[in-house]
Amino acid sequence: MSYQYDAEVTLPTATDPERDRLETIDELNHEVEEWKRSLLASLGDVAGGVTDEAHRQRFQETVDRLLHLDDELHEADFPPEWVAEFRGLLLSGLRSMQDKEPVDAWDDLLLSAEAIRHLLRDAIDGHVEGGPDNVALVVEQLQRWLPRVSQAELAGLVGISTRQLQRWARGDHGHPPRRAQLVARLVALLHRSWTPEGVVGWFYRPRRELDDRAPIDVLDDTAYEQELMLAVRQGRAQHGS
Repeated sequence: MSYQYDAEVTLPTATDPERDRLETIDELNHEVEEWKRSLLASLGDVAGGVTDEAHRQRFQETVDRLLHLDDELHEADFPPEWVAEFRGLLLSGLRSMQDKEPVDAWDDLLLSAEAIRHLLRDAIDGHVEGGPDNVALVVEQLQRWLPRVSQAELAGLVGISTRQLQRWARGDHGHPPRRAQLVARLVALLHRSWTPEGVVGWFYRPRRELDDRAPIDVLDDTAYEQELMLAVRQGRAQHGS
């Protein structure tokens, strides 16, 4: 089995409180990466029946930090389902250490570490400046991510008129509606793998995981929000970005 590493994550531009939260995530991402490298370096010894208690202790320390991370993070950084996924991965790793032979347990821990690392990376890359508080910043960021997309196309994604989009962009500092926040979170991840035209096209292609409906048709249905985010993350993993 082989394991690959992503390029180092670059923190997006953010206000001071946002940057503090992003740096917390990034610090944890580097910690998981370091822990994973240590596990890989120890696989030979583990295969020979030798376990390294220091790695077990490091894993437990990381578990403790991750389990308490929700106290430090805002919903804009980690949707509740992502926190639940973190905990599921961590509990799975702990059970493996208790119930399986060392070689199998370490292999499970490596897979859990990789999945956790991708979640952390997506939380950083999927950050939307302004988040749920400033609609003007959300629009500004969408326009920066999709420079060749017309205002009419962008307004269509957000579900408003072009005139309303222009009013938001002129400095309406109100709270963006749920759909605008969702579109921004999706685009934040999509634009790293697709051209601006490809990002827009993604919203109009039917997807099996959305009951063969296109993302644009389910953006207003809260029941599909988790499936939309999962589709983006899976697509990103397939593109290797």
